[in-house]
Amino acid sequence: MINSVNINHLPIKDLVVSGLIILIMSSIIANIYDPLLGITYAFGNIFTLTFLSWLYKDTWSDPKK
Repeated sequence: MINSVNINHLPIKDLVVSGLIILIMSSIIANIYDPLLGITYAFGNIFTLTFLSWLYKDTWSDPKK
C-alpha cells in the first residue's frame, strides 16, 4: 500500500526555491549549450527529486519531527 503525503505540512517555500533553481539552471544550460541539454537537466532533476522524496517522507507525514 502506498503511503500518501500530508500536503498540509509540505515545505512550500523549499519546493518553490527548488523549482526556481531548476528553472534558472536549465535555462542557463539551454542558452549556453543546447536546448535539449537544458530540458534533459530539468527533467533529470525533477525525476531525482521525486525519486529521493522518500528521504523527506517522515518529516512531511509528521511535522513535529
